[in-house]
Order: sequence, then C-alpha cells, then structure tokens
Amino acid sequence: MANTVSIDALRQELWAKELIDDVMRDVENITGFMGEGPNNVIQVSRELERSKGDQQTFGLVARLSGNGITGDDELEGNEESMNSYSEVVAIDQIRNAVRLTGKLDNQKVVYDQILKAKENLRVWMKEFIARQIFLKLGGVTNTSLVDTNGIVVGTRATWSNTPDYIPDATEAAGSGSRYLCVDSGGTDALTANTDAMTLDMVTKAATLAKLANPKIQPISSGGDDFYVMYLHPLSARDIRLSSDWKTAVENAQIRGDKNPVFRGALGYWSNVLLLENEYVPWLDISAAGNSFRGVAAGTDCTADCARNLLCGRQAVLMAQASSKDALVVETFDYKNKDGVATNFIGGLQKAMFNSLEFGVIAVDAAAAV
Repeated sequence: MANTVSIDALRQELWAKELIDDVMRDVENITGFMGEGPNNVIQVSRELERSKGDQQTFGLVARLSGNGITGDDELEGNEESMNSYSEVVAIDQIRNAVRLTGKLDNQKVVYDQILKAKENLRVWMKEFIARQIFLKLGGVTNTSLVDTNGIVVGTRATWSNTPDYIPDATEAAGSGSRYLCVDSGGTDALTANTDAMTLDMVTKAATLAKLANPKIQPISSGGDDFYVMYLHPLSARDIRLSSDWKTAVENAQIRGDKNPVFRGALGYWSNVLLLENEYVPWLDISAAGNSFRGVAAGTDCTADCARNLLCGRQAVLMAQASSKDALVVETFDYKNKDGVATNFIGGLQKAMFNSLEFGVIAVDAAAAV
C-alpha cells in the first residue's frame, strides 16, 4: 500500500491556494480582462468557494432604453423596468498528474523534479482554462479540433458546459446579429488567398456590436470605452501585412501612451483593442472536419479558418469552486516514487441573453498556415 507523503496538511493546502492563484493570474495575463465585476470580458464568480452547489447563476442586465420624464410630470408609475436574463454555469472537475520514476532517477538530475512537476502542472492548468474560455466564446463543439501543429485541442470542448454554437443558417449566410464572415457568401465560400482577416472586418464587427439589440456593452477603463478583439496569430499576421497596418500602429501608439491597458496590444482600430492570442479557435479542414461544430455537422468551411472574437462585457462567465486539493503531493512504492497532482473545480460558459450572445461577435476569416 502506498504511503502518504510526509508534508503537513496545512502546508499542502497553502501550496494548493498558491497554485490556483498563480493559474488565475496567468489566465488573466493571457486574456487581459478578467475579474469578479461585470466590467470584464471574463466575469468570475467565487461564490461556490464559500458555499456548496453544482452550478452558479449569473445576472445579465441590458442597458436602459426609455426616454425618461421631463419637467414636473409624474415619475411614479412611469418607471422603466430592467430587461434582464440569467445564465446558469454548471461546474465540473478537471485533473492531471505527474508520477516520477523514483529516488535514484531524481538523484541523477540537477533540478528538483517535484518542483518541476508543479510548474508543468501549473502551465497545463493555465492552458486548459485559457483554451476553455476561447472554445466557449467561439461556440466550438468540435472535439477533433487541432492547432497549427496538428495537436488535438478540442477534446474537452464541452467540458462543464456545452457552448451555444453559431446557427448553421447564419454561417451559411455570412452574417447575422452576432456573426460575420470575411466572405459575404459564408464559410462555405471562403477562399484561402482572398478571404483573410482585415481591419475593415474589425470596423464591421465593432459597428455590429454597437447597433446590436441588446447592445454589446464595451469595456470601460481609464476614461475609454472600447471593445476587445482576440485574433488568432495567423489573422494577426494577415492584418500586419495589410496596407492599413501603419495607420493602425500609429493610432495604437497614441492610445498606448494614454492608457496602460493598451500596452502590449497588437493595435487599436475603430474603438477596438486588438489582442493576438494563440488560443483563439482555428479550424484545419483537412484534420478536424469542415466545421467548428464537428465532423458532419454545421456549415462546411471551404478553407482553413480562424474564428476571431470581438468581445464586450460579460462575454464569458466562469464559476470557481474551492478545492483544498488543487495541488497534492503523494508518495508510492514505500516512499520511493513521488507523484504530483492538480485539479480544478469550476465551469465556464458563453453568456447568452434571450438566445443571443450577450458579449461576443464571432468573425470567421480564412487563415492559412
């Protein structure tokens, strides 16, 4: 029988808390706008850290649209009701572990294998949560989705919650109330050489967000109101190569000097902060079928495609539960072998308001490697 490692429970619990804190900081660095208030792209609730439950309910409230009361006209009885919906986020558990070879093998190397295992698990957890955020935002349910290196990244696409996908008819039409395709003929007309991401599409997406009903509410920071658009690196490359890029860079520099949140951004265009992000969904039609929905499902793409994402407030919701065992170190084989495990209990889901995305517009663009 394996022996429990000789680390007191308090110290192990502290390590677990530090791990989760580090992972959340890492994810926030990746996404840029993540926090407990509604003025974030990713709104986080930690209510389940303090109470039991298997789901968390988030409130979504649209902006007021009434005309108000003038002069001394009666306000009582003429109040405006708030248009609100709720989104329920279910939670699940995800775990991973590393088991080391043994004391002799550890003696042969100059680094601490347990510390290295902890670091690798921290990076793994960060990447898992970041990937989940963008799979949910993109409405991806294709479990065969791969990255540009052919590594399957969609296996857990439906973990904790199955995201609402873009309607097939909307993709086929090339546009909708929360969707745009670079080719106006839709994803089944995408051409690799001519339908790459452009700054004009950023402008169109921003306009769609402003005129949407309910309006996608922008992020507010440092006196600025703006949207955030996450671009796949291939789409970011295509924008950099465009003739409009110099103008975009000049505008971004002015904004970067004024507001710290703009530093490190790809650029700023049409009141949209452009952020390059490797976790933005990308579809290799030769390896993962022809749709972000899955093999033999959805509207077929005719070219490799990036699903770039323009976001406002509360685009994706995250429920985080408590786990004192977020990091566990144990020994096996009469204390000869060490093992390190990590787990996360929580859930993520794209926010929907009356069957419409509350805070995100997807923009599909051809993106060839």
